[in-house]
Amino acid sequence: MDHYRGQQHSLNEQVVWHLRGDCDVVALRRAVDRLHERHESLRTTFVARRRQLVQVVNPPRPVELRQVDVSGHADPRRAAREHLVTELSTAVDFAVWPTRPTLITVGPEHHVFVLTMHHYVSDDWSNALLSRDLRALYAGEELPEVGWQYATWAAWQRERISGPDAAALFDHWRGQLDGARLVGLPERAEVPRGADEPAWVSVELTIDPHVTQGLHQLARRQRTTVFPVMLALFYLVLHRATGQCDLTVASLFANRSRPEVRDTVGFFVSMVLLRGRVTADEPFTDLLRQVRNMVMEGLRHQELPAQLLPPGTVTGEGRTDDVMFQLLGSFVPRADMSGDELDDLEAQLERSRFALEFVVVPQQDTLTAVLMCDRDRFTPDWARRLVKDYVELAAAVVADPQLPPS
Repeated sequence: MDHYRGQQHSLNEQVVWHLRGDCDVVALRRAVDRLHERHESLRTTFVARRRQLVQVVNPPRPVELRQVDVSGHADPRRAAREHLVTELSTAVDFAVWPTRPTLITVGPEHHVFVLTMHHYVSDDWSNALLSRDLRALYAGEELPEVGWQYATWAAWQRERISGPDAAALFDHWRGQLDGARLVGLPERAEVPRGADEPAWVSVELTIDPHVTQGLHQLARRQRTTVFPVMLALFYLVLHRATGQCDLTVASLFANRSRPEVRDTVGFFVSMVLLRGRVTADEPFTDLLRQVRNMVMEGLRHQELPAQLLPPGTVTGEGRTDDVMFQLLGSFVPRADMSGDELDDLEAQLERSRFALEFVVVPQQDTLTAVLMCDRDRFTPDWARRLVKDYVELAAAVVADPQLPPS
């Protein structure tokens, strides 16, 4: 992704923290320094040796906290958000330093701290840990000890995917994906994109609270989490859009099976390929049980990234990550993803990373479905229909879980 799309700054990550009331800048600087001291990943740079990137863990050092004051702006909140967008779209040089902390003053009692990082050193789970740790360090509270630092885990993973256990991992995924084909997405948009049009289409719809509650209840009745429920709905939507019954999509798993890394910051996430089979006359609950079992097996074998599978394991036109499904915030609560602060994620949810990325974002008592796709491949009307179908199907299966796809 960095090689093909890195110049589009799609590999920046952000943790955004709103401080209400007075801001103790001295305490914040101290918290930022201690955060970098606590997590080796935040002070890890990368150097190229032949065709490999090698981690260089730098010793702790004071980290510059940049300060921006937009309180005198006619619309301070808008100015702050524009600065967040600029931060997210400005590349982080991982060879120099992987993080860029900034404090934005919106008003006398409203400050926004943003930690922009290269994706090499963080992921969604890590962002949640950083949000938690920063608050605790700023308040002078105690934190659990970090078990393994990232470099220790990297060495363990290398052994796991090249040692005696590797054969079982490869055999599982070859068995799961035997005969699988990529999703046959629509042809490219017939009308070329205009020069002033954005390169990416973004569509967002919210699932009603009572439907969201029904989805969680359905998950509990089927003894699973909401992730397989939302993924099963995605298979149904793709089935309706493409006519395919055998559907393989990519997803990102946390890849933290080792208890030693529960509090470790780093890029652990592993891309896996999840294959669902839709039968026209089977109840939705049957599809859900199939998806639940497939996801559970995927979790047990997530240490092997899909990129390491032999070429041609999944056949068809395109890339294996062309269609990506994610449920954000599904493992660790994200304080910076709640309430009105979801607005700050708009820039993060509009980045170009995959040809079609479908993301479900938990927000208080609702779920928000977001589709981001390549404007040169998908029309805005097609994207809107897909998300609308998804939201309507969610309501339909809550009303009748025995509903068949036909």
